[in-house]
Amino acid sequence: MKTVVPIFFSVNDAYSPFLATAIASIKDNASRECQYHIHVLTDDISEENALRLHLFADEHFQIEICHLTERIQAIPAVKKLQNHCFAAFSSLTIYFRLFIAELFPQYDKAIYLDADLVVPGDISRLYREPLGNKLIGAVADYSIQKIGPFMQYIDRYVGVDHCNYVNSGVLLLNCKRLREENLAGRFLEWVQKYGLETVAPDQDYLNALCWDGIHYLDPDWNAMPSECMRFMDDPQIIHFNLSSKPWLNESVPYDSIFWKYAAMAGYEAEIRTRRSTFLQDSKAVKAYKGAIGRLIRMAARLTRSELSFRSIIGQGMELRLCS
Repeated sequence: MKTVVPIFFSVNDAYSPFLATAIASIKDNASRECQYHIHVLTDDISEENALRLHLFADEHFQIEICHLTERIQAIPAVKKLQNHCFAAFSSLTIYFRLFIAELFPQYDKAIYLDADLVVPGDISRLYREPLGNKLIGAVADYSIQKIGPFMQYIDRYVGVDHCNYVNSGVLLLNCKRLREENLAGRFLEWVQKYGLETVAPDQDYLNALCWDGIHYLDPDWNAMPSECMRFMDDPQIIHFNLSSKPWLNESVPYDSIFWKYAAMAGYEAEIRTRRSTFLQDSKAVKAYKGAIGRLIRMAARLTRSELSFRSIIGQGMELRLCS
């Protein structure tokens, strides 16, 4: 029997073209020795885009669209979650990854991927990475290593070492251990009890909760175009993080790889048109560039806050899950 590799994405409809591009890259490079069950966690994918995603299905690939809105909104703490979504970058879907282990008990291990990436490597190799007793596998977030306010925010507010703070866009999940440690419940408990503001909503909580249980993956599994990160000759996953996105800029490292898979997915023309329209809209460009500045200012403000993950932990309050 072939190994089943469960892969989760969490998107809204606007990201469907990029999701299709990511799936095309996975399918093109994944070993046929495995079966792949791709779960798309969403709140609003259109029927047209859902049908286009299902075109990737074959004997090796199973595509399932999972509408989680009603299930997630039934949770009492969700209103607080929505209040903490930073509008320029986040929607409620950003939190879906924290509920995967709980909502899909059939899996003891799974992969979570953001949709703003491509996978030129064999994704089954990531799945086979041993986690032991660790809760998650992830790559340190080098994209923020030279941004002072972010580094201080992580050290002083999130309460973890910024050098080892991980990016949540590529996750190898030890679902069995995450259920045992009740990641979803503990996360919601903290949201309800403290309602802490966060710059990177899911990512900050994931780092704070799982800090003692992180297995650090090779950076090749989350290559982020950034001056803080070396250009890789053979990246296994390329993550177009923050503003380094080929559909928002004309020159981004690794963009030729992105366009190859956008064409394969049947979305290249649409994405190029979207980029052209965006770049011609000076107000939209200014607003998007300004969003990064707002995040930096938010990080600086929160760093000065008396109430933080770090201060609460310092009072002896239990936060972190066991590794």
